[in-house]
Amino acid sequence: MTLNISKKAIQEFPFATFEHSALDLERGKGLEWLLTNGLGGYSSSTILGLNTSKYHGLLVSSTENLFRFIYLQKLEEEIHSGNCITRLSSNEFIDGTITEGWRYLNKFEFSYNPVSIHYNTQPAEIVKRINTINGKNGILVLYKIKNKLMQRIQFRVNLLVNSRSIYDLTKANSLDFELKIFTKNVLGIKSKNGYLTVYSDKAECRESPQDARWIKDIFYSKDHERGDSYREDVYFPAFFSVDIGPGGEDEFTLIALGYEDENKTANAFKELQRGYEGKGRILSSGMGSSILELLMNVESFVVKRDSKKTIVAGYHWFGEWGRDAMISLPGMTLINGKFDNAERIFEHFLNNATNKGIPSRFVDGKPEYNDLDSSLWLIDRLYQYMRYVGIERGRSFLHTYWWTLKDIMKNYQKMERNGFLIHKSGTWMDTIERDNAVEIQALWYNALRIMEIFSNLMEDEEFDVRSTCEEFERNFLERYWNGRYLNDCLDDNSLRPNQVIAISLDFNVIDDHSSKKILDVVERELLTPYGLRTLNKGDRRYKGQYKGDFSEREKSYHNGTVWPWLLGPYIKTYMRVYGRRLHMQRLLETLFEKHIKQAGIGTISEIFDGDPPHKPRGCISQSWSVAEPLRAYFEDVMGKKPRAIF
Repeated sequence: MTLNISKKAIQEFPFATFEHSALDLERGKGLEWLLTNGLGGYSSSTILGLNTSKYHGLLVSSTENLFRFIYLQKLEEEIHSGNCITRLSSNEFIDGTITEGWRYLNKFEFSYNPVSIHYNTQPAEIVKRINTINGKNGILVLYKIKNKLMQRIQFRVNLLVNSRSIYDLTKANSLDFELKIFTKNVLGIKSKNGYLTVYSDKAECRESPQDARWIKDIFYSKDHERGDSYREDVYFPAFFSVDIGPGGEDEFTLIALGYEDENKTANAFKELQRGYEGKGRILSSGMGSSILELLMNVESFVVKRDSKKTIVAGYHWFGEWGRDAMISLPGMTLINGKFDNAERIFEHFLNNATNKGIPSRFVDGKPEYNDLDSSLWLIDRLYQYMRYVGIERGRSFLHTYWWTLKDIMKNYQKMERNGFLIHKSGTWMDTIERDNAVEIQALWYNALRIMEIFSNLMEDEEFDVRSTCEEFERNFLERYWNGRYLNDCLDDNSLRPNQVIAISLDFNVIDDHSSKKILDVVERELLTPYGLRTLNKGDRRYKGQYKGDFSEREKSYHNGTVWPWLLGPYIKTYMRVYGRRLHMQRLLETLFEKHIKQAGIGTISEIFDGDPPHKPRGCISQSWSVAEPLRAYFEDVMGKKPRAIF
């Protein structure tokens, strides 16, 4: 059973609205929005329009290898009436100064695409709607202005541009920008890292004064808090403007496109002119349900990669990770019936596989192989995919990659001892040493059983795993069960959540009685409203807050920090052994109803502090944080999953 959700059915109301009366500076700085473009690029800021991180940008473009560059930092508005200038810009500077355009913010509305920002000033009312353009490294911004004065006003939009990787920062005069105004409505800005084109249907462009080209010493408070670099200068080459008569109203659109060279930008602009379907499609707004919002949000992670597709692990800074992609795949592509996307993602990773497995991640577009469980998760996800699409389509897809899967598993069999997959670290908890981890062993056994099923489907008698499975079944409990829960590693009885992954798999050796014992310990020691702690509080290594510089944060990353994605396996197991649907619905309410209006609007953060009040940390939008709770809600809590076919 899959969910067929049409965008049209849910694009009626804004998902989240923040009124001026409910906003202050600190709260507004903590509320971030993100719109994506299907290529790995995005548009993002805080609801105040005050950038708190170097990862924020109005137009953040992505190359085919998921290199992300900021070409348009922001648009800042001014209203000129007589000798008076009303500035809507909000920036924080290194000396502590904060420009206060945010005080004119009347209302902020977040929808799937766009976001709408309403300003109310003494001279005018302004509505600004920001949209990404799917399949293009571009943004579209619609302005509506109502002049409240009985005199003419000029409305200006200042372009603050950049040309850097999302990981870098710019200093004044470190980049050479070449500005060219082609017509009164179109300009281009060239730099060594790319080319930006900005077009308006009505507003006219002009160069900014030479002595005001650089805005210096902008301070990124969130980066400073993380111990990262936090000071930047941005370039202000030009502005667009319209004149509005006394009591008059006007509207206009700006479109900006940014690519790594001028030809790509020009071609994208031509394609947009030819293929544009009308403002109604791009400017459609809103949805009124948090569950539906999350279902729509999964599309932000599934992006084009050459002729295939992949899953971005998280925004703003993560790229492609094999493990993250496989864990996220059911919640991103199966529960919503996007089976073609699932196949393109499988193809992308399997086409880059060796006998070491599928890539752990891609760095600079090149695959790296340094884990075992990405491929074990892949085999599990192929099994889940086959349950959704049926044996006929599943066998046809499997046939293409059967030898690849066999090569991987045959190589893994060389590492087998006493039924176990002997390994050195390389788990999802990559900041700590975990040799012969419990979830790796469980995934290994699960994969062996699935490969046994696949061998029968492929009528291949060569791949025989029965003796290995039998040896695993004889030895696993003896080596990992300590009477109350599963040890985290072969010789480590740390109380961690990885045992929940182990007992959630379709093929495992833990009976329901022991599973209940594990769930009871986990609920008491690790469960929070936002996910599972990575270590119990009683352990001397426990860190309750994820803060400080990189070294300090790394110590807590997997030693107490809460991960929402772990709710997926927890809920799956809980529903199997207890079946208390209402209890699990209530557990998810905090994430689905509260948190998605708390940090990254409409999405779920990467991690949370282990200690109350469990402050959200890390990426504001993480693929498996969204995918696994969603999958668990529909498949396990609501029972909307395919029936068994094997």
